[in-house]
Amino acid sequence: MLGRPARSNLPSRGLWRIVDDRIIAIDRTWSGPTTVLVPSEDVLTLAVDLPFATRRQREMALPFAIEDAVAEPLAALHCALGQEIAPRRHLAGVVQHSRMRGWLAILATADLDPAVILPDALSLSMPVTGAWSVRVDSGRALVRTDQGTGFALPVRDLPTAWSAAGQPRLALLGGDLPDTMIAGVEDASVLLGSVSEPVVVLAPLDLRQGAYAPVRAGAPDALKSVAMIAGIGLLAHVGILAADAFALHRMAETREAEARALLLQVAPNLAPGEDLIAAADRALPQGGGGAKPFTRLMAEASGALPSAGQIAFTQVDYSEAGDLSLGVNVPDAATLDRAVAALNTAGLTASGEPAGAEQGVATSGLSAAIRIGAAQ
Repeated sequence: MLGRPARSNLPSRGLWRIVDDRIIAIDRTWSGPTTVLVPSEDVLTLAVDLPFATRRQREMALPFAIEDAVAEPLAALHCALGQEIAPRRHLAGVVQHSRMRGWLAILATADLDPAVILPDALSLSMPVTGAWSVRVDSGRALVRTDQGTGFALPVRDLPTAWSAAGQPRLALLGGDLPDTMIAGVEDASVLLGSVSEPVVVLAPLDLRQGAYAPVRAGAPDALKSVAMIAGIGLLAHVGILAADAFALHRMAETREAEARALLLQVAPNLAPGEDLIAAADRALPQGGGGAKPFTRLMAEASGALPSAGQIAFTQVDYSEAGDLSLGVNVPDAATLDRAVAALNTAGLTASGEPAGAEQGVATSGLSAAIRIGAAQ
């Protein structure tokens, strides 16, 4: 067994192979993710039709889809879902739980816990339709079929398996075939490498799934980062809400002060700390003949005026007859007309006309008076 590789935080630490419960380095400069090839004799690979919308649904259905293809109880087997090799058809791998646990123990000893586990036959390139990719080494043959599946067997048994499959064309990727199979080999230009140089870089099937899924390096740090970002976002929202609440409070205080100033013009004896609404109803005349109380009339007028345009109030008077007179400053006559129209639309009786500005008071725009009475 090779010595334990140096610890590293890099996402790729090479290509490895498990042989007879030993871990062997194939290529420490491997450009793909850290990958460990395991004997395909221990893994059954299948092409399975799974017409389901989500990966979660496909994973749940997979054990039942392969049940007729295996002789052992499903409880003793680990099923892994691979890449889609045709519309709604997926590659799948089946291996005994005991074998998976043994491989994981070897990976832990070699400090390769997060590595991809790939059946070695699937490291061969997928052949064209009607062909096999084949690699031979040390009396052992790896085969990948045009269905995307793969298997391994002794070279002596390869001619029998080839004949049983209808003698597909052969893409020889390394080693020597039995003489009886030479006729099936395609042109020499298809030779892509040796047994130590797999063609596939991204694994079409990773057995590290479900209960055997690895905790990838950096995952705790990533979770901490997400939690920190969420915390910062929450604090920011709390700060914004607090600022909004403060601004609304200040706005309410300002509006109350303005209302008190207007009420003091018609009720000079109003106590400074007295409740505004109750004091207004008590201090101001209620009028007769169906006239509306001041507070209700003022509320209806205020509710109608915002849509009328920019209006600044300069004076308010309330008569014993129940009429409300407002001194206002508006940008132009059109704004005054819109204000009067909005009040009348709201069910009030309103009229407006320009008025002269008070002496010593500088104004911009048009000074006007709006008279509001209760709707008849």
